[in-house]
Amino acid sequence: METTAKLHVPVLIAGGGITGLTAALFLLQQGIRPLLAERHPGTSIHPRARGFDIRTMELFRELGLSEAIREAGKALGPAWGILRAETLAAAMAPVKPREGGKITYPSQLKGLEHLAAMSPETGARCTQDLAEPVLRAAAEERGADLRFSTEMTGFSQDHHGITATLKNRETGEITTITADYLIAADGANSPVRKQLNLPLTGPGVLAHFLNIYFEADMADLVRDREFSICIIDKPEILGFVSSINNSNRWVYQLRYHPSAGEQPADYPEARLLGILHSALGIPDLPVKILNVLPWEMTARVTDTMQSGRIFLIGDAAHIMTPYGGKGANTGIQDAQNIAWKMAAVLKGHAAPSLLNTFSTERQPIGLANSLRSATLADAQGMLKEEEIFRRQPATQYQHWPSDHQEKPSELEATRHLRTLLGIPDYQYPVNITSITPELPASKVFYGIPGTRLPHLWMDETHATSVLDVVGGEFTLFVNGDTTPWKAALAKHSIPVQLIPLTGNILKQWEDNTGCLPGEALLVRPDGFVAWRGTTDLPLEQILR
Repeated sequence: METTAKLHVPVLIAGGGITGLTAALFLLQQGIRPLLAERHPGTSIHPRARGFDIRTMELFRELGLSEAIREAGKALGPAWGILRAETLAAAMAPVKPREGGKITYPSQLKGLEHLAAMSPETGARCTQDLAEPVLRAAAEERGADLRFSTEMTGFSQDHHGITATLKNRETGEITTITADYLIAADGANSPVRKQLNLPLTGPGVLAHFLNIYFEADMADLVRDREFSICIIDKPEILGFVSSINNSNRWVYQLRYHPSAGEQPADYPEARLLGILHSALGIPDLPVKILNVLPWEMTARVTDTMQSGRIFLIGDAAHIMTPYGGKGANTGIQDAQNIAWKMAAVLKGHAAPSLLNTFSTERQPIGLANSLRSATLADAQGMLKEEEIFRRQPATQYQHWPSDHQEKPSELEATRHLRTLLGIPDYQYPVNITSITPELPASKVFYGIPGTRLPHLWMDETHATSVLDVVGGEFTLFVNGDTTPWKAALAKHSIPVQLIPLTGNILKQWEDNTGCLPGEALLVRPDGFVAWRGTTDLPLEQILR
């Protein structure tokens, strides 16, 4: 069909999965209306990702969607813990029903209260097929131009912008799009990345699996004994069962071997049903296969997430194993980082060079998460559960040998766990003169430039966090007289909200940031501290 439409948009998003939809929402938050093209007719029909870490839930909270996500995934909420046996039935046999209520995220466990206090949110269980409709509905309601059944068939860029061709897969209609920027959220096999010839580095393909999504009523079997993963340690059907709703939806990841000549076609439904019955250890259980998806367990990343006006997020930039649960989470956090920066440039509040910081900040995070996910897989691609639990809270070291090396602090002992839970204790590079205090041994967050703002409750009801106050805007938190700060802000067109700290919150602020009277923290729209200082420093230049 001939080209029938031409359209200009500020941002084109290729890919309407969980990262693309989140990118659209964060652009909308900044007042930028994107166009999103997704080749499939709708959101994911497969569970895929099964949960969101603490940092991602902070971001969904900022979008007003954390409770909707938690509600969508509440059936999976209690599914925690790793089992291993020759069958699921054998693994469940010694497991006793839980007492004292259900745990919906590990940070709620006794002994981890200090970790839970670092965020206004807990992580949440929710499968991708349930989360994406929530995000899609919110993006449509807020004004995004979402085009499903629409494939980006080609693109080019020059110093003026992006030119792309979109094809409606139902009608054949062709649309030519021009855009200032392109966000590639088009998955692990990213056509955008391939056309840009961006190489991938890393361990590569670790194993091949058949993702068997099936229906079987095992609600009575797991009630009050819910689990996340059960590794089936039987060589001929090696794999693992994952809970989807703790009732009648499950996934079995079956290891298969293309290197030995095996293909997915070698596993017809009858054979798969036999494998499932063997793995579950319940021969007479009615089982219905819903979907089978071959996939490669892979760990690879790009060296850069930017090529000119094109930015890669999520699996397009960093592919990781499911172990550790960082794939979707890292992509969602990429989306927020690039969205506020693009908006600042498009509004004329920042030079285009701001966008160069996206890859500088996010590529190391994706690399670390991908490599960590690879270390959690053994030679057969199975989870090394001992690596998940290799570091315990300091309370577990009560019998630390007196002749051993120094007992680790509670914070040091939980460093690995903080990463798994999604507490964002990393630091972005800072290239501007700031007050940078030494981090106290008892603190993870201290208002140090480059780190996430410490969480504090702004009210006695614990309804509003200081992170909520930021709300996607540049924010200046001031300890003391705000008059000189107002004068400096008045000279600039960039909107910065000024928050004076008084009353009960001031003592908490000083304890948790070390900020003295006269000091202020300038916080970026993503909640990370951009600068810390006093009016003795050249404030106008710093703001610029």
